[in-house]
Amino acid sequence: MKQICLLSSVVTLFLLAQAPAAFSAPALADSACLGAAGIQEALVAGQALRLADISHKLRGDIVKADLCHRDGKLAYRVTILTSEGTVRRVTVDARSGELVYGDH
Repeated sequence: MKQICLLSSVVTLFLLAQAPAAFSAPALADSACLGAAGIQEALVAGQALRLADISHKLRGDIVKADLCHRDGKLAYRVTILTSEGTVRRVTVDARSGELVYGDH
């Protein structure tokens, strides 16, 4: 089982390194993304849903996620690995859980 997890991690890292920038979501500056304390504040204040509560709407395994400011709102910037092995970037409104950018 450990070998499968390790292989999956290696494949994921390889795919992410190969993913062309043209297929990524609109850029959100890293400085606009929240750190752990900011994320906790946003969750407690009701400004964002937990990523776990939104993840069922996304098709695939979440590889990476950031909570960032976008157009005056908070949004999750999520990298997903689909069951077909495709890497996708989507943006999800953090308060409503609705997809802002990317395909369903």
